[in-house]
Amino acid sequence: MVSPLNFEQAVSARDALAKAVYGRTFNWLVEKINQSLALKAENYRSSKDASVIGLLDIYGFEVLQHNSFEQFCINYCNEKLQQLFIELTLRSEQEEYETEGIAWENVQYFDNKIICDLIEEKHKGIISILDEECLRPGETCDISFLEKLEDTVGGHPHFITHKLATGKTRRIMSREEFRLLHYAGEVDYNVNGFLDKNNDLLNRNLKEVMCQSENQILSHCFRREEVIDQKRPEMAASQFKNSLMKLMEILMSKEPSYVRCIKPNDAKQP
Repeated sequence: MVSPLNFEQAVSARDALAKAVYGRTFNWLVEKINQSLALKAENYRSSKDASVIGLLDIYGFEVLQHNSFEQFCINYCNEKLQQLFIELTLRSEQEEYETEGIAWENVQYFDNKIICDLIEEKHKGIISILDEECLRPGETCDISFLEKLEDTVGGHPHFITHKLATGKTRRIMSREEFRLLHYAGEVDYNVNGFLDKNNDLLNRNLKEVMCQSENQILSHCFRREEVIDQKRPEMAASQFKNSLMKLMEILMSKEPSYVRCIKPNDAKQP
């Protein structure tokens, strides 16, 4: 059965395939590196010899002139890491001081669980609303996603849009933006492209073609089970969220030490 595509659909299909090839071969490469670095039991006399140091490099928040889906994901990740930092250091250390009866002046900190919940809460967080809008039948677009956000989380103290803002903020906010009040400051996200970037637009026929590739790496990256599986693949934001949850589980089970790096100044001044 032939289903012809118009120009826009053909461009979208091409871009989706290019992104999928890049994304999957990148994951394949990471997997190979992890396998080569993995601890091999035969190299160690006992489990005591198998101590490992993991290094997590965090750059921090991204606040650009134009912030989109990518910056939203990066900043959500930083919120989660900040939450972990609070849990593992400030809160637990201060509780220990109090238990031991040491004279101690409490350090005030911003508990950013409120923002993490705003982004990731089931059924009513920003990611859930985005996924729902991508899957909803009928006419959906980035602006309908923004309107759904206003309806669902409009009363949240860390969420603002042009419609919900006061006069002064309205003058500097676009009608296509929403603002999150992160622990590190305010960031305006433009919703244009959010639905497309969150969707897995790769056509099942294209996956089938890639499965038949003579390139062994490509045919390995596009597994045949995927083509047979009728389940809709997870959206990009949900994949990111689940991956982040796994990272948090690993970090929570470890004993952290911190190396503070100084970010260079943007003006390149001496």
